[in-house]
Amino acid sequence: MREITLAIKAGSEDVFRSVYRAEYTNLVHFVNSYTKNKQDAEDLVQETMLAIWEGRESLDPMRNFRSYLYTIARNKSLNYLRDNAKRMKDSSLQESETLINSLALSSPSVEEEINALELQEFIDRVYLSLPEKVVNTFRMSRQEGLTYNEIAERLGISTKVVEYHISITLRALRLRIGTDNYSIAVHPAKK
Repeated sequence: MREITLAIKAGSEDVFRSVYRAEYTNLVHFVNSYTKNKQDAEDLVQETMLAIWEGRESLDPMRNFRSYLYTIARNKSLNYLRDNAKRMKDSSLQESETLINSLALSSPSVEEEINALELQEFIDRVYLSLPEKVVNTFRMSRQEGLTYNEIAERLGISTKVVEYHISITLRALRLRIGTDNYSIAVHPAKK
């Protein structure tokens, strides 16, 4: 990441465009979690990237660039909420300020949100390498919290097949963890 920061600081438009393309979707999702408006989120991401580019000469290569990028996006989101609250006629400014401040304080740290996005991207990449029925079984177990028996009943398969699908997914995750140097905790399912 240090090389990316140095390249952008030196004015490399190609590196900046690459970062922009790589982070755009995640940034929009991140900002939208604050704004609840996709168009405004896209506009704020544009502003964020413009701020990075315009302030590139002051970038610190020792600082985590991605964290810095998301911090700017978060601050722009909170400013957007604050500015919108001032324009709203139906709610008092003080109530809106209190809401925005509690949002800022209660939301997970930028680092945690970035890690969650990276983890989801990692899992999605593993899912793409597996058959859809295997992924669906795993999601029913881990995301919906269904037992193996409940999954078997819902899909009309045996619990042994459910166990097999879960083991295929876990094996794929473990293999990718080893090759991607990524560490996640794989929680046991309810049988």
